Amino acid sequence: MKLYNFPWGPYPRRVALYLAEKGITDIEQIEVEFPHQPELWPENFLFKLNPAHSLPVLDTGNGMLIGQSIAILEYLEERYPFPNMLGETSEDRARTRELVAIFDEATSFFGLWARQGSRVNAERHTPSAEAALIGAERFASKLRVGEAKFVGPFMNGSRHTIADCVAMALIEFVDQFYGVPVPADCPKLADWYLRLSNSATIRSPRYPQEMLSLAYGLPEQTQIFL
Repeated sequence: MKLYNFPWGPYPRRVALYLAEKGITDIEQIEVEFPHQPELWPENFLFKLNPAHSLPVLDTGNGMLIGQSIAILEYLEERYPFPNMLGETSEDRARTRELVAIFDEATSFFGLWARQGSRVNAERHTPSAEAALIGAERFASKLRVGEAKFVGPFMNGSRHTIADCVAMALIEFVDQFYGVPVPADCPKLADWYLRLSNSATIRSPRYPQEMLSLAYGLPEQTQIFL
């Protein structure tokens, strides 16, 4: 199998964190440095991989390309069932998938805030204070749902699951790249984030400095504080 990915961003990081936590080392990883600049890629390279023009993409080796991060995680969990990162019982698996959905939705809403409000995206998206506010409010509301559903010490109990990978990829990204802290009324998430940030399997990605300087400080740029 081959995994086409890039080093930062919430969707690529989901898969990177999962592979590290799972200890999977036999997948060839092909790092693409310019995910948002397709003009720098070989002709039609990204479209052939994924019509959505996004990464990650997993080439399963049997003619199938999977271009959605959650589908990649579920596929790999079936291919590499040990250690289990979905849940031992039907109830456990349902709770993990519910938490994944919550933080996946939060990721989409944060994307709206960042696309419509950040300087780093101004050339590619038309700024909209109204859209940014909607995205920020919905992002925060989803984090609060995640806070309420949090089991502890990990998202779904005593073991690291796919839900931790999805949530960590998001919270790490919004904190380190955009300078958006965990809301004060989500103390369990804040503590969990701090603990996992110090884990041996989680190493912060490298962000392009030029982009980071434009992106960091999203609350100040938009005057939206959670």
